[in-house]
Amino acid sequence: MAFREANTLLLALIWMTVFRVSLGSHHFTPRIKVNRENGAFLTINTSNGHMIGNLTLIQDSHRVNIYAGGPQGLFMFDPRIKHPTLTKVKLPILEPECMNSSTNCKYEISMLKEGRNGNPLFLCRTTEHHTNCCDVERLGISSSEHKQVNCFILRYPTQINEPSVHVDDSLYYTISDLGTDFPSGLYRETRDKYIFPLAREIEQRHVKILANKGNGSLDGKVYSFYIEKNQNQNSDLPQWIPRVSQICMADLGGSKAMLQFRWTSMLTARLFCGDEKKRLSYTELLDVAVLEATEWENTMIYTLFKNTYNLRAVCIYKMSDIIRVFTSNTFTAAEKEPFSSPRPGECVQNSPTLSSNILKFMDSLPELEQWIKPVRDPVVFENNYHYTHIQVDTLVNRKSGHSHHVLFMSLDNGNVHKILDQEDKPFIIAEYKLFKSRTHINSMLLDRVTKKLFVSSSTEVVQIDLSNCSIYGKDCKSCVIARDPYCSWDSEECSADDRSSIQDVTHGSHTTCDDGVPRTDRFRGEGKTDVPESVPQYSKYYLKCPVESYHASYSWHHQDSRKDCVSTEHGCLLLIDSMSEKDEGDYQCIASENGYQKTLVHQKLQMNGASETRATRVSLACLLFLISVIC
Repeated sequence: MAFREANTLLLALIWMTVFRVSLGSHHFTPRIKVNRENGAFLTINTSNGHMIGNLTLIQDSHRVNIYAGGPQGLFMFDPRIKHPTLTKVKLPILEPECMNSSTNCKYEISMLKEGRNGNPLFLCRTTEHHTNCCDVERLGISSSEHKQVNCFILRYPTQINEPSVHVDDSLYYTISDLGTDFPSGLYRETRDKYIFPLAREIEQRHVKILANKGNGSLDGKVYSFYIEKNQNQNSDLPQWIPRVSQICMADLGGSKAMLQFRWTSMLTARLFCGDEKKRLSYTELLDVAVLEATEWENTMIYTLFKNTYNLRAVCIYKMSDIIRVFTSNTFTAAEKEPFSSPRPGECVQNSPTLSSNILKFMDSLPELEQWIKPVRDPVVFENNYHYTHIQVDTLVNRKSGHSHHVLFMSLDNGNVHKILDQEDKPFIIAEYKLFKSRTHINSMLLDRVTKKLFVSSSTEVVQIDLSNCSIYGKDCKSCVIARDPYCSWDSEECSADDRSSIQDVTHGSHTTCDDGVPRTDRFRGEGKTDVPESVPQYSKYYLKCPVESYHASYSWHHQDSRKDCVSTEHGCLLLIDSMSEKDEGDYQCIASENGYQKTLVHQKLQMNGASETRATRVSLACLLFLISVIC
């Protein structure tokens, strides 16, 4: 008797615990969770099966192969084949230069980026003595052998995780670390010329570089997104200040007397991300993703921020607004004398001939008075998700012509969220659980052509097929409710083909399926079983219903009565405290979401006359399962 009372008390405690954790809003939680078993993720290893971690991923300039560089060397794979493997790249510059063990022959790939002038790749290799940078040319379509061309020695070494961009023969790159012998900031280097930033003892972290050549010789601009350590020690002020700098590609540096080999056109403007009415701001810039448009002014900049409370937000800027701020030419510091033409920051043909007044003014690193503000309110996530990287894709439905933006955001536990960008609130379509254990994501690469997302961690590289629509079920309504722009119903399955299919990304209304869909294509329930489950009399028993969507509500129905179930991570449980005749009969678990009801489980129970002593074993198994679910 004591065992039974203790059992009942433990069941009650577990019930309350599970019920408590199941409460909450679904608006900012992933609708589904996709793991390695049902997501068909592809882990990319070497040919001998060894995993290689800490890799930075770069797609070649031809949009065919993907290169992965890290401490172990340079690798490549072809994502178009069914089972790609990491193949080590054979490149002379990456071979040891000496055989003497007393000499340090170690090197690191200090810069890896998309190639230029028709070459697939550009890289820099840093040794103890110097840094060599080269274009990399592939020898044959199916060969792993490459050769370096157009090599030069980089005057100021940089790291593989620093942003950089190529424009013609000029390499623009950044250095953030104050611990080096080089000033932090934006650099430019060609074969025989270079420009470097003014030395400032202020910590900076550079996140992204964008470049546009424009139409004329003086139109070219380079923009660098970065954060700068706040020098004001007031605790009420943010620790970091987000900024954007602009320089002219035609900038040749100043005269011998002032700003020689330094930028003469650099202007800075402050970025704002937050809600002015609520006096809420996000100031630490973490990552930047770009949606380039045919017209440069229409390019959209997606930025990931966090604030002092470690909360994340996404702010979106339009390139035309950034250009407008930089052409305003109104500065925070009062100008000692008016400038007519050229104005500070204006692109000129021969910058060393600029007047001493302008050069002196530019030496002060002038900041524009107007802040750069986003096109709309920030995308704020009420759940405290610790996002680290962001990628963005745009999809246009070929049937309706509607376009949708999808964000891919990595979390600090190694998972990735697939998020539909909406102006009112974000809709988290899915959470991809890519790795067996918690890990740090080093790099994310989005191939917008093949609709694949590549993620590298400290241990492996994983490929996600963003058009894998089978994860949303086998009926039209389940497919449409998913609201995934990559997927739609094509009368037979949830598919990536949207030319003559059914889709409602904006609202996810299941009624979209009602017109033109044969009744046999609609969901009839997959959980029905005609074999009754025999349960001992007086025993404790549970029925489990799988969770197909974390945005749905679940309930059990028995003899025309509705019974709320207990939601857990793995399912929805209905507990029977003591099996009796009144508990016999048909049980159905029904999921309700966005007006659509779906029967997931149909189970019949019948009682047998087993003793209570025997029944306690069933009860114990039930308890052990519940404890495992909670813990």
